[in-house]
Amino acid sequence: MEFSLIYPVREGYCDPDTVTRAAVAAEEEGFHSFLVWDHYMTPGGPNTMDAWVLLGYVAAKTSTIKLGTVVTPIPFRPPAQLAKIVATVDVLSGGRAILGVGAGWHQPEFDGFSRWEPAGVRVDQTTEALDLITRLWKGSPVDFQGTHYSASGAQIAPTPVQKPHPPLWFGTRGRRMLRLAARYADCWIPTNIEPDEYRRGMERLRTLRAEMGISGDLKGSLQHFTAFEDADEFLSTIRDYADAGCTNYGSVWSYPPDEMVSRIRWFAREVMPNAPS
Repeated sequence: MEFSLIYPVREGYCDPDTVTRAAVAAEEEGFHSFLVWDHYMTPGGPNTMDAWVLLGYVAAKTSTIKLGTVVTPIPFRPPAQLAKIVATVDVLSGGRAILGVGAGWHQPEFDGFSRWEPAGVRVDQTTEALDLITRLWKGSPVDFQGTHYSASGAQIAPTPVQKPHPPLWFGTRGRRMLRLAARYADCWIPTNIEPDEYRRGMERLRTLRAEMGISGDLKGSLQHFTAFEDADEFLSTIRDYADAGCTNYGSVWSYPPDEMVSRIRWFAREVMPNAPS
């Protein structure tokens, strides 16, 4: 079992020193990845940080831990620009970027900073955007004409370090987005679903991939909102999800900011060594 620390970029967690201490501690304690929310506004308020700027900052403070979003609302930014941003973080980090993929859900931030569309349109936008983004990451000039996005002679250099491109982690459960995940995803990272539903989701994704003729295994992760005080509670939960096909457990680290480092070290000492292998 691998472990991701999911950092809640919200009020109280936007202090640079707090971010640094949490990321460095997670790396020192052997976490696979440091993942952050990607929102400009949340239902809790506007206190956030741009996720990709934050990850570029963390890249300079760490050396091995993977760095990504959980998840980026793909229609929120122009996709060619997002492709450049992620490629830059991948280069600066030496090949550690993960692009979390979602279609967006919080309308007020779209109304304030982008453009909100109905759910079906946002899925269409995400589909087009992933086509354009993955083409751009190859490094050749791209001409693209879609319903929602276009590009003429767009080219990214330097290209991402990771080949064929940075991994795509999908946090989604909708029918059309699951099909998109089956086509593109390296990992599935839904939020707070029960183990039985998790198992069914993994089975569905693998069935879709087989129907599409896509080889290679699909990793299973999870964004889980937990604040357990007892190691046995964590371990029982982790075992349930491991039995359902999860291989990367991601806990939202919403402990009080001044307790984060001590909690990370406690988790690494009491939970990680006893989790399923």
